[in-house]
Amino acid sequence: MSGEGLARFGGICGLLFVLLMVPAYVVGYPDAPTSTSDAGEVLGYFGDSPGTFVLFNGVLPIFSTFFFLWFLGALYGVLRRAEGAGGVLSSVALVGGVVFIVLSCAGYAAEIIHPATLVRFENFVPDAQHAFESLAFSAWLYHFCQVGDAVMVSAASLVVLGSGILPRWLALVGLLAALLALLHFVLPLVGAAAGLVWVALVSVLMLSGYREGTSSRRHPSRR
Repeated sequence: MSGEGLARFGGICGLLFVLLMVPAYVVGYPDAPTSTSDAGEVLGYFGDSPGTFVLFNGVLPIFSTFFFLWFLGALYGVLRRAEGAGGVLSSVALVGGVVFIVLSCAGYAAEIIHPATLVRFENFVPDAQHAFESLAFSAWLYHFCQVGDAVMVSAASLVVLGSGILPRWLALVGLLAALLALLHFVLPLVGAAAGLVWVALVSVLMLSGYREGTSSRRHPSRR
């Protein structure tokens, strides 16, 4: 597959990742229950149908993870070609993306412990105390995963600023998104949504307008 074809494929995968992540945010996020929430409110967070919660926050993320990894690989290729052989920012973006998706998967697993157990075992007796723990654990996993997201987005934005491989306005949007992602522990929904918006924008550009070698850097003899 050519560089252009891989970029387009990565754009499609990025958009599919974003689309598959939307239902998880519609269902809820583990920071929603507050420190004053009682047992009934916490158990009610998972809804009337534990199977639906597991589908949106467990099954769909399996596929979204698959598509994100393809997007990340294609993005790395785009950034690597823009930087050249001696560049390191593309590798930083790759590492950030890996940290993001690995900790995200751990967060999904922690968040669905309670409803997944209800679905699988008929004799399971719900315990709100364990639900409290799983929600707190998953919330912090999501906070830490956004550090990887912030690194990926900021590193990619710096490559865009330096090379012009993608529109430079995207770099400014990316730096803002990276800051919001880093503040996920304060603004969880805003921070997570900022990262998704950035992935969607990059994916659209990779799908519709990217051409290998369209960098603002010029050959020395032409300066």
